[in-house]
Amino acid sequence: MLPFFRDAFGNPGTPHPAVGGVVQRAIRQAREQTAELINCLPNELVWTSGATEANNLAILGHAEVVPINKRHIVTQVTEHSAVLEPCRHLESRGWSVTYLPVDSEGLVDANQLVDSITPSTSLVSIMWGNNEIGTLQPIKMIAEVCEKYGVAFHCDAVQAAGKVFIDLQSVPISILSLSAHKFYGPKGIGALFVRNLAKHPRIQPRVFGGGQEVGLRAGTHNVPGIVGMGVACRLALQYQSQWSEHTQRLRDSFETLLMGSLSDVSINGSPTHRLPHVSNISFHGTDNEGLLTMIPDIVASTGAACHIADFSPSHVLTALNKSRDSVASSLRFGFGKDNTYEEIQLAAKLLVTSVHRFRREVK
Repeated sequence: MLPFFRDAFGNPGTPHPAVGGVVQRAIRQAREQTAELINCLPNELVWTSGATEANNLAILGHAEVVPINKRHIVTQVTEHSAVLEPCRHLESRGWSVTYLPVDSEGLVDANQLVDSITPSTSLVSIMWGNNEIGTLQPIKMIAEVCEKYGVAFHCDAVQAAGKVFIDLQSVPISILSLSAHKFYGPKGIGALFVRNLAKHPRIQPRVFGGGQEVGLRAGTHNVPGIVGMGVACRLALQYQSQWSEHTQRLRDSFETLLMGSLSDVSINGSPTHRLPHVSNISFHGTDNEGLLTMIPDIVASTGAACHIADFSPSHVLTALNKSRDSVASSLRFGFGKDNTYEEIQLAAKLLVTSVHRFRREVK
């Protein structure tokens, strides 16, 4: 990224080959690298500032192209706020939105999805992997249902990209959101995949100006971010299996250490259909905010890390029909490629000590 902060600082819209040309080539290469990660065509990608913009462009941009008799969207209650809030905005404008419930593991029911689709349904938006509990939805099945009923399918794949295999040539997803920093790229850059973008524009722009990104996302390109995302995609594709296996081993070891040393501990989400790097655990008889203050050496969260400071209960765990104690005592842990087993052992030890102390003090 550094040369594009300093030497190659030209605007990609500048026609001079030594100024804009070198930048245009770098963007083209990054677009190809990003396309390879999810197996799509480079010209099916639109650069965004991240997942929130990608999700908003997908949902609100889609809303601009459908006729008035197709104003129904289906999503699920455990979606990220970057999907739920655009849906609620459309509701305030007269749209109808169906929020599918999930079971105790966070999975949607295929039959309920089918039953929710009506002649007025134009879009289904279901995330690939949940950011708080890690549950993986049956995306291929959902995509095939949408294709069968002629409904566009948007998938927030932000947590899944670089962690699980994504092949858009075999899964009929219409629109898909990505964010670079979820697979070790820079913050402030993401992408939106739109199938057959050149022939079948499924969305309209939300930002207007110079016509960049085939008119769908105006504004001067974030060239260093785009270059960084491209390289991150290349590395994620190269090391995906290795990194995912590593983080899953660490996560499983972490959970085993905690379950073997503490009573009244439960893991939230699906035990089998889950992302390799996410663990959400309830330490019953504690309070998650209070527990966090006792473990300053551990980076954990009580919900989504990208929300502003908010002490309301997790909407994801609440949707799983967990008890108030389970929700109030849950912490989310994330594991990365650079974590070590020694760090996992230390974190588990610190947690066990803190949970025991917390429970003694509240008795």
